[in-house]
Amino acid sequence: MNGEEIPPIRVPSVPIHGLNPAEGFLAKRARFRRIAARFGVALPTRGYIAGKLASDPAYAAVLAAVRDTTAPIHDVGCGLGLLAHFLRDAGCDLPIHGTDFDAAKITRARAAATRGGLRDVTFAVGDLAHETPAADTIVLLDVLHYLEFPDQHRLLTTLAARARAGGRVLIRVTLRDASWRFRLTVAQESWTRLSGWIPSRSHFNFPTREQLLAPFAAAGCPCDLSPLWGRTPFNSYWLAARQAE
Repeated sequence: MNGEEIPPIRVPSVPIHGLNPAEGFLAKRARFRRIAARFGVALPTRGYIAGKLASDPAYAAVLAAVRDTTAPIHDVGCGLGLLAHFLRDAGCDLPIHGTDFDAAKITRARAAATRGGLRDVTFAVGDLAHETPAADTIVLLDVLHYLEFPDQHRLLTTLAARARAGGRVLIRVTLRDASWRFRLTVAQESWTRLSGWIPSRSHFNFPTREQLLAPFAAAGCPCDLSPLWGRTPFNSYWLAARQAE
């Protein structure tokens, strides 16, 4: 697999702020700068937050995926809670609960949600991927590669069982392959670790396509896997799993 074989996912446009096709990048960035100001961080970090909210295709993909559900959203590895701000800004009012092992980020996430007046949004230190109700939507954005391979497999097996039981699983993941996108992603992740932005005690463990899909196949749970590159150079893929009704 070279990272170029499957057409990239196309997130459908809908007439709400987060996916408004008529709104240009600069207009979105200005709006997201106002969101970034809620976090009480230095200007360079605010710029990073605004840019990520304006350009990260995963947030739009989550928004598109949850439009037809009333199930609460559990954002595992939520970091500063940016997904919650994006969804609320786009008019999504589903309950959102974020968890992360980084207590400092959770503290900032709570403070920013309070400043922004986000309702029905909560954050906690830890990992609730194993504890969430089966019918909920579980979101993992760029989480898997921080886990050892046995832990990845156990988590994916748990999530496949949730999806098989009627829940929804949405994962953005970097797949290990021979592409230039993968090599560039590894370089970017290495810089992220050196900067201390995301603490990690283990090596990066990027799964192959087969490793990612095997637990879902074993559970008999259908899932869709497509590139989610957007305007980025990274080797990002989007997995959406839900048992067919």
